Amino acid sequence: MEVALNHTSHAGIEATAGLLRSTDLFAALEEQELALIGEASEYMDLDAGSVLFRPGSSGNHLYVIQSGEIVIRTELEAGSGREVARFIAGESFGELDLLTRAPRTAYAVAATDGRVVRFPAQDRDFEQVLHGRPEVSAQILFKLLGTVAGRLRSTNKLISDNTPWVRELRRQVFFDKLTGLYNAAYLKEQLVSLGRDPDAGFSLLMMKPDNFKEINDTYGHEAGDNTLRRLATIFGRAMKQQRTAIRYRGNELAALLPQESEQTAAALARDLGDTVRAMDISDCTGGVAVTVTVSFGIGCYPKHRLDTDSLVTDTHALLFQARAAGGDRILQLEAAS
Repeated sequence: MEVALNHTSHAGIEATAGLLRSTDLFAALEEQELALIGEASEYMDLDAGSVLFRPGSSGNHLYVIQSGEIVIRTELEAGSGREVARFIAGESFGELDLLTRAPRTAYAVAATDGRVVRFPAQDRDFEQVLHGRPEVSAQILFKLLGTVAGRLRSTNKLISDNTPWVRELRRQVFFDKLTGLYNAAYLKEQLVSLGRDPDAGFSLLMMKPDNFKEINDTYGHEAGDNTLRRLATIFGRAMKQQRTAIRYRGNELAALLPQESEQTAAALARDLGDTVRAMDISDCTGGVAVTVTVSFGIGCYPKHRLDTDSLVTDTHALLFQARAAGGDRILQLEAAS
């Protein structure tokens, strides 16, 4: 017989966010992102022997343990069947089923009295919670993927980056649909990795068209989208070897150039600027010849900034300084004093 659960009302957002922040799964999220997850979660008070889920039930939630222990086993009765896993305070479980929406294949039973957070709450839907928030979705999905992959590896069930569902998940999380380039979520994830090794260093190149608004306003948003796709194609083709092309936001593009200097980045910007000026978009503008010009910002880590967040913020600001100065130019950061 299944033991009843003692549900509390939706927990206070700050208290829930504090618990989530202490777990590896949610530690990388910003305050507003944690608040979103906290608002969509609920606490569950458990007595020893309480059943959180059983085989065949829907895998629509993951759980974070505040106190107590949860055991995953193939049979309901203790001592029978096989114990698959055991989780303690600060750990999470249920991530793989949430990702795949597959039915549960085992029992989750409270080994002791305790408390867990369920995300999303019983009356919420995972996709609806994240709908319209691509950066939050990307962070959560990437962490879920990493957690699941780590667990599978630890039990010798190796998962390959070429597994179809992994490829599809990465495509949805990290690629921009309009341009086919990586997105801002990918940039954020890569900066975490690159920032761990200041000795290696990298350059950040950002590009923004000067007259994109005029194209949109005069010839329509379809013309603007087609122009942006062509800019992205030109930009992407210039990214050889370890270089990475990214749609940062709106009509702004960015490139990570590992172990490349600002001089190399500036030469790349000059070549890109020349290619863009020669670009023909008359088929997008009803036969009208329009010359597109672009401005660039360049910043180097750690030469110009000692943390990657400041590098992105300050390099991005150069784009607007360049446009305010007339556009069609390249600006570089100066080393922080």
